[in-house]
Amino acid sequence: MPGRRSRVAVALLTVATALAVTACGGSGPALVDSSTTRPVPTTTLATSSTRPATTAVPTTGGIPTTTGRVPVTTGQTGPAGAPLTFRRLTIRLGKGWRAGGGGDHVEVATSRACRRSAGRVDCPGFLLLGPSQIAIASDLAPFDPDQVWHPGAGVEGCPEDRDGLAEVAPTRPARQGTAKVAGKDAVYREWKIDCVDARTGKPETTYTQRVWHLKASGILIVDEWSTPGLGAVLAAGRFG
Repeated sequence: MPGRRSRVAVALLTVATALAVTACGGSGPALVDSSTTRPVPTTTLATSSTRPATTAVPTTGGIPTTTGRVPVTTGQTGPAGAPLTFRRLTIRLGKGWRAGGGGDHVEVATSRACRRSAGRVDCPGFLLLGPSQIAIASDLAPFDPDQVWHPGAGVEGCPEDRDGLAEVAPTRPARQGTAKVAGKDAVYREWKIDCVDARTGKPETTYTQRVWHLKASGILIVDEWSTPGLGAVLAAGRFG
C-alpha cells in the first residue's frame, strides 16, 4: 500500500478543487471489558480490505479509501477501572471501555455506538500502537509527527463514515508540543481534519486527530474521537 502518490494525486486535486468551489474533512488475545460484570462473548470482526485508487473522483461511486486499522475484538469482562498494560505502559480503563486486539495493535472502544463500513467496524475510542505499526504510520513510512497519522494508501475515510466521507488532511497541526504519558514527555500533535463527501467533494464536517508518541518506549497513541478524559488517563498511567 504505497502512500498517496501518482494515481491518487489527481483524486486529491479533484477534491481540493471541489472544496475551493464550495467553500472559497484472527483473533487477538482477550483483554478487558469494563462495561459490565456479566460475561460478553468474544467476537472477531472482519478486517479491512485495500481497494485500488483511481485517477479521478468517480461520478457513480465514492473516492476509494483504505485503512490498515484492525477492528475491535470484544474481550473478557472486568470491573470498571480495570488496568490495561501495553508495552509496559499501564492505564486504567474508564467505565464502559473495552479493549481488543493484541501485539502491536490494541484498540480501546469507549462506546458501543459502532458503525459498520466496507470491510470493518468503527467504534469510538483510541489505538495503542507498537513498533511494527509505528513503522508504517505515515503513508507506509515511519511515523512523522509533522504529518497526519495515515497508515494506509489512497484517500482515507473519516471515522464518522469511512465509506461516505473522505479526509482532506491539513499541512500543519492545530496544536503541537509535548504531553505527559505516565510521567514521560510524549510528542503531541493535534490535527483538525476536514471531511468531504466522497462522491461529490462537498465539504461536510471536521474531526480532530490527536497523537501521543513515546519514541523510546515504542508507543504511539492515536485518538480520532476526541475521547473525553483521555489526556488525564494517559498522564495518570505508569511504566513498569
